[in-house]
Amino acid sequence: MIETDRPVVVGATFECRIYVPGLDWPLRIDEAQVRWVKAGTFGVQFTKIHPDEEAKLKRVIAGLNEELDA
Repeated sequence: MIETDRPVVVGATFECRIYVPGLDWPLRIDEAQVRWVKAGTFGVQFTKIHPDEEAKLKRVIAGLNEELDA
C-alpha cells in the first residue's frame, strides 16, 4: 500500500524506486501498475522488474517476515 495526496487512477503505470534501510541503492521497479485506490492510498502490482532487482526484493521481504516472526 502506498499513501499519496495526489490523484491516482486504477490501471496507471509508473516506474518507481523503493528506498530500503541497509541497501546502498534503491530497488528499481521498471513498471508498477495501480490495482486499487482507496482514500489516499493505492495498491500496486510490479509488472516489470529486472531479475537482479526481484532477487533483492525477495530478500528484503524475507527479512521483514523474519522480523515479524521474532
